[in-house]
Amino acid sequence: MKKSFILALICCSVLALPMLASMQKKIDIENKKSGVDWSKPIKAKNVKIVKKVSISDVNEEMKGKSPASRADKKKKPVVEKVATGDLGSLATGNKYAVVIGVCDYPGNTSADLCWADGDSLNMFEALTTLYGYTSENIYLLRDTNPNRLDITDGPATFNGIEDAVSEIGTKVKSGDEIVFFFSGHGGWVRDDEGNPIDQYPVDEIDDRDEAIIVHNGSEMVGISDDMLQNWFSGFAATRIVFIFDTCLAGGMNDLADEESSDNGRVVVMATEEDKSAYVYSRGIEGIEEGEGVFSRYFVNEGMLQGLADEYDHDGNISIQDVVIEEAFDYAKTSIPLKIPFLKRRQIPVINDKFENDLLL
Repeated sequence: MKKSFILALICCSVLALPMLASMQKKIDIENKKSGVDWSKPIKAKNVKIVKKVSISDVNEEMKGKSPASRADKKKKPVVEKVATGDLGSLATGNKYAVVIGVCDYPGNTSADLCWADGDSLNMFEALTTLYGYTSENIYLLRDTNPNRLDITDGPATFNGIEDAVSEIGTKVKSGDEIVFFFSGHGGWVRDDEGNPIDQYPVDEIDDRDEAIIVHNGSEMVGISDDMLQNWFSGFAATRIVFIFDTCLAGGMNDLADEESSDNGRVVVMATEEDKSAYVYSRGIEGIEEGEGVFSRYFVNEGMLQGLADEYDHDGNISIQDVVIEEAFDYAKTSIPLKIPFLKRRQIPVINDKFENDLLL
């Protein structure tokens, strides 16, 4: 009997070793995070920038084509829809947003995406015309010298974004809602030798930390997902929706906060964490703004044009009640299977911690 007990104890101890090691690693990571100065941007030399793919032929391949008219519609795989058909609770308090769009990166013309940022303008319009957000509660940060100067709260600098999040943090309370939207380049943290830098925590699984790429007025800098998570930690808001139209966007998944099973957070990501995101249109000066592929379908067509209501949660086709999950389903099924010269399809991903469907 004693031998059986001792043997069982040894087996349990051996099996527990990997779990204990994993727990210790998480503790070490948390300890490392606590010593980070989250008010400092990650310098460009310490960030591997993964640029959105801008191809002129993408414009002709996709522009103006609805899902019903595309020749490849029948070839599309069956996509599991995330919209449940059941509407979740509505926000009872105030609504705040940080909406960011970068097309022009100072000091690096090769990184410029398009003539003018249209993604943030479309998101701003959707929030204010369809979802009851007031312009006073939206921090709209765009290019340093954007078109439509009357629709901006300043450039999308590191300090500007940090200040916007900080200001909202002083105002929000339980029942409030926040949207954080970013369209631009993505990347991941590294050191001068190409390794993750020591002073910033990295993901314990893939040994790197994804980031969104902004600037400080003269050069490109990064904001990692851990940095964003730190900025938004402790917010009293009932729910926060993060939307990223960048390369490697799937790596921002940590913002869903897996420690809580019901925290009302939704993270919408334009592509998988190791994949590129594409540009729908570079824009034409004086005629149209540039757009990302994902934002084109998620925001412009899905929300503003109401086309995502083909996945309607209540059977009442209406532009005003497109939920986050419907817009995601529409974008995921609408992005073409093949984009000229590119072998991989852009596949959006979502981490939804909100119960049922979320109507902004």
